[in-house]
Amino acid sequence: MPVDHSTNEPRLNLGCGPVQPEGWVNIDGSNRALLATRFSWMDRLLVSLGAAPESEFGRRTTYHNLFKGLPFPDGSVAHIYAGELWEHFEYEDAARLTRDCHRALRPGGVLRVCVPDGATFWQQYLELYQREAARPRAARNPEALRKHVQMYFNDICTRKIWLGSMGHVHKWNFDDVQLIDMLESAGFTEVERMGFHDSRIPDIDRVERSDFLIVEGVKRSS
Repeated sequence: MPVDHSTNEPRLNLGCGPVQPEGWVNIDGSNRALLATRFSWMDRLLVSLGAAPESEFGRRTTYHNLFKGLPFPDGSVAHIYAGELWEHFEYEDAARLTRDCHRALRPGGVLRVCVPDGATFWQQYLELYQREAARPRAARNPEALRKHVQMYFNDICTRKIWLGSMGHVHKWNFDDVQLIDMLESAGFTEVERMGFHDSRIPDIDRVERSDFLIVEGVKRSS
């Protein structure tokens, strides 16, 4: 198992998707990761039939159902990064996983969560709405508003589309107020909104690909 050589403890990359660098335990709980790692023959068959694209999962992928918590003992993990994952859980499921990350981390370990920024999404909606609403009725064009709202229902609302998306849909819309509170409620300290690649986790640039809403907290040293 890859470890952080400064602590001899693993660093977890949760919801890894195609980002699976060496030196991290790359964990994914999606249906496609299950197929590719546990039923590779079926995955290859779906690809050959044109029913699915080539898989991004392989030998560097550890499949695990994250609804069941992390398969690591208490205080055994150096750091945890979760990129664009928390939004794929209902709120209480995400809170439960946050608490389990706190359990698994060593004292001083860091949890870093990156999610789409709900405040930015809805601010953009309001700007589009206000622009069109201010125009005379005959000059309005609702197309941009329709596209923005459709994005919400395509990517955020809870829907099960097993063959279309392999179950990969958003179930919550976060902002920094909710996310900071979630980490603090789980017991994390020094919880802050962070910039892209600005982290207390070494080599964060190896796993972080999105400059969205990023919040980081530390497990209190005992």
